[in-house]
Amino acid sequence: MSTEKSRDTEDNGTSKQMTQVGVENKSFYEDVQTETVVKPAKEELQNGGPQADGNTGMCETNVDVDADPEPGPAVDAPVSFDPKKRPLLYCKFIVKHYKLAFALTLSGHLIFLVASGIMILAGYSLFPTDFQGVPLNMNNDDTFLREVAWSYRDEDESILKVNTSAEMVGARTKNGDILQIFYQGANVLTKENLQAIKDLEEQMTSKPEWLKFCKQDVKNLQAGCSKPSSLIRFFDGSFHPSLNDPTFSNISGILYTALNIPLLNRTLQALVGTEAVITPTEASTTITRTLFFTGLPLEGYNLTTDSVSDQMTLIQTFLVDNFRSRLYELLDDGLNGMTVNFIARQLLMHDIFDQVIYDLLLAVGSFLFIFIFMLVQTNSLFLTSFSIFSILTSFLGANIVYRVILDYRYFGIFHVLSIFIILGIGADNIFVFNDTWRATAHEKHASMEERLSSCYRRASKSMMITSLTTFVAFVSNAFSPLLLISSFGVFSSVLVVVNFFSAIVFFPTCVILHHKKWERWSWPCLRAFRNCSMYPCAKKDESKTGHRPNMVVRFFRGPYHAAVTHRVGRWLFIGVCLAIIAASLYFVTELKMSEKKTQLYKNGHNYYESEQINNYAFKSSLDDKNIKVIIAFGLKNQDMSGCHKTDYKCKGKTVWDNSFDLNPKPAQLALLKLCERIRSTSNNDLLYLKRDPVTNLVDMDCFITQMNEFMRNESPVTTPYGTTNLSLPTSEIKYAPFFSAHRSLYNASFIDENFYRYFETIKSYWINNRYNGTLTHEYGTYSILLGESKDARDTSTILSKPGAYYGTRLRYAGIEIRTTLTAGTKDFQAGLDIYNAWEKFVSDEVSQMPPSLQGGIQLTPAASSNEWHEFKRQEALAKSALQGIIIGLCLAFFVLTLATTNVIISTLATITIVLVTVTIAGCIPLFGWKISVIESINLSLVVGLAVDYVVHLSESYHNSPQKTRQAKVRDMLESMGVSVVSGAISTLGAAAFMIGAQIQFFLQFGIFMFCTIGFSLIYSLCLFTPALALMGPEEHCGSLVPLVRWVWYKIIGRGKEDTQCKDCHGKGFVKHSKD
Repeated sequence: MSTEKSRDTEDNGTSKQMTQVGVENKSFYEDVQTETVVKPAKEELQNGGPQADGNTGMCETNVDVDADPEPGPAVDAPVSFDPKKRPLLYCKFIVKHYKLAFALTLSGHLIFLVASGIMILAGYSLFPTDFQGVPLNMNNDDTFLREVAWSYRDEDESILKVNTSAEMVGARTKNGDILQIFYQGANVLTKENLQAIKDLEEQMTSKPEWLKFCKQDVKNLQAGCSKPSSLIRFFDGSFHPSLNDPTFSNISGILYTALNIPLLNRTLQALVGTEAVITPTEASTTITRTLFFTGLPLEGYNLTTDSVSDQMTLIQTFLVDNFRSRLYELLDDGLNGMTVNFIARQLLMHDIFDQVIYDLLLAVGSFLFIFIFMLVQTNSLFLTSFSIFSILTSFLGANIVYRVILDYRYFGIFHVLSIFIILGIGADNIFVFNDTWRATAHEKHASMEERLSSCYRRASKSMMITSLTTFVAFVSNAFSPLLLISSFGVFSSVLVVVNFFSAIVFFPTCVILHHKKWERWSWPCLRAFRNCSMYPCAKKDESKTGHRPNMVVRFFRGPYHAAVTHRVGRWLFIGVCLAIIAASLYFVTELKMSEKKTQLYKNGHNYYESEQINNYAFKSSLDDKNIKVIIAFGLKNQDMSGCHKTDYKCKGKTVWDNSFDLNPKPAQLALLKLCERIRSTSNNDLLYLKRDPVTNLVDMDCFITQMNEFMRNESPVTTPYGTTNLSLPTSEIKYAPFFSAHRSLYNASFIDENFYRYFETIKSYWINNRYNGTLTHEYGTYSILLGESKDARDTSTILSKPGAYYGTRLRYAGIEIRTTLTAGTKDFQAGLDIYNAWEKFVSDEVSQMPPSLQGGIQLTPAASSNEWHEFKRQEALAKSALQGIIIGLCLAFFVLTLATTNVIISTLATITIVLVTVTIAGCIPLFGWKISVIESINLSLVVGLAVDYVVHLSESYHNSPQKTRQAKVRDMLESMGVSVVSGAISTLGAAAFMIGAQIQFFLQFGIFMFCTIGFSLIYSLCLFTPALALMGPEEHCGSLVPLVRWVWYKIIGRGKEDTQCKDCHGKGFVKHSKD
């Protein structure tokens, strides 16, 4: 073939040799255009001639490709000595020792499998799964450390345990878990519906085990279990003797009467829907509910934090064994025509684990889809099986690195998503290598080693670029302060790296082994059809031109190329994409942070619907959902330094503020005044203070105020002893008569002039109600806000109550203040403003107090969902998403520029990725979502997943030896179009199965992946490709090579007129002589 002929055919389908081989092989074709090499047919087949393609090898069956070829004598000089074509050592090893290479690399993958099995059998926690917890704590943030310090303040061994045993506070007198059953219909306030609800309640409470777990009737402990809270109580006389209508004959009259009784109004409002109508003659509501209360403490337990989890486990077992099956029957069948939903926290915790396992089975569907699709693409069961095997063992290898080497001990719901991700990424790598290998079959290579090296260089480069960008996208999540996100980022990034090395080390050995041993083999039952493979044999003219007959390749080379390069067609493609982008930009302006907690189940699921009903369907709530703020003294931030980096359940170590002391008179008076200022303040705009509707004072629990009032009223009791005012502050002189009056409690000789702990002694007298054996409600309220330890000098036992102490040291004290805020009603910007207002208020107050109180801090406890920390978490999520996008885009531009050495190509590609990111961000409000945990992770991963197809096309355009942009685009589409589409289809298929998940994490991630890959494919082919046809660089336009060469010449001192030479003693050039 002559050079002139090659140029003549360049635009009409030039030799595939130049198109496919790329820049690195261009010199080779410049040589063979004028030099002829004659090779035996057998060697041509063995070394990658047209008939040796894996897609056409079934057309001839009489050639033994297993034997090493006989080298054919060259008629003329050797073809080329281009160093870029020099076979790689690893490729030479694979070709010469293909069986050994396959065995060695296969053994490496089997090591992952065997090592995992051994560790599991040995009892090592290789997969520390935890699907029930969602670790979203920021371990170094004050809001978290303060809440943990408060939650585990009683864990310190020095703290005297408050007696909250069942014998002291009454068995099951406090709320445990609450089972709620919701009933919905056109009007549930009918005689038949109420009777059905009544029968169901009696059926549920008749279970023998119910008596062991029900909450006791605190008003009448002799009555046993409290009745379920529902509308039925308004008709059985439970609330008032006049409200007794067991046959439900006067529904509207009874409910209207209850509505006008102040004490019953709120209860009724909490049991009917927001649209309810109750008049003397009409009663209707579309929804009502029944609440079944379990109680704490259970027999043999107490209310302290360390045993609540054990008791809740027992309650969960009870609910599952006795109620769960019946509840699911009601969910499916309804009740008397009413639809039924239910929720209980312990049932939800039980069911979510089962649901995660069920949703994991969807990965099997993804696996099967990719297996079948890969089988169709490779036309080889051997290649497909070992490709899937390498992907799955990569998962095991990555887990070994993650768990053993990096020592991560958390594997949660988000880690499961990595299975779906790696299936798509791994399949894409396989397609790139396999398609590149096929392409080399239509090129001229001097040997099999050279052919494999050519394939290896191009394929590994493409895989490295895409893997690197995806890796960095995941690594950006590894720096998140939230364990759930950071551990997911670490695991996924390791997984991408392991899979990349598996693809470039193991898969080439599979390809060569298949090529030499099984490429021409077929199943015996299909040998009659061996000439009818899905890739038909190349015709003679096609073999000469090198055009692959694949239908997709022909489509991209022909009709599609003509459309995207047409002067009108390319603008139509660009216009449609810009219209989508414009719509996306509008939706981006609607992006908002989620105020609500992380949603576990998808819309329509029982638990999701139940949460929505409970939060929004009723006129008022039976639960106190107002956020509480605690001003705590005596505690510092929890010390978490002894916790493992992934142990989100670690309690840490309590750090005491040793300066805290309420015995000094100024300290007592200052704390009293603080409580008075808060209670009577009128400025609650920024603090959202809740007020008592009767007194209009701030609703709060201040122990020192109650203690002072108690001791002031105690004064008349001791007047015979000369004391008329025992109000605070305490002092030795003031309380000397008090101790004399209570010789049955205190050893008077022990309380001498060196006695110091007067405040703690009086505090214990107050909270234990004079030690008379009867506790008031103040004990339950304030005993959990105060903590004591023994004092080495002053602590002694109460004489009449062994086990009770006085003269202790007050270690911590808390003041609880209720606000009008409810969880999930403020976004993080507004929430942080409120947090900062509280932080400033408390800091200003304690800074003016005596030194012993200046360590005071403010916090929101776990019972209030630690809302301050929730606001900080949302802020971190927003920053994490933005950080991931910025890092991903910067790296993508850098990698693309490095790979193509052309700023125009890399700029166009980066703009395309930016537009994909904008479109995906616009999809969030379009689907009705707000930015929460899953959306934050998704946005940070967009760049890493969107870069793949643009990278493949960019590199192919850059490597094309053609001169015009239209010809370069044709080469690009022909060589990479099928790989891009194959990779997209495999990932889209894997993501599609996730859309069937019930867990919201999986569902949203599946939709996100589907949209990201879909729009990446669309923008790559319909925006980026026409853009290249319109303004793609030609020749050296936009290339960095001249700039790099100029800089290098400056460094080595080479001038413009200096000449290249091969024997210049290592200098590489000869200086131009002016003579």
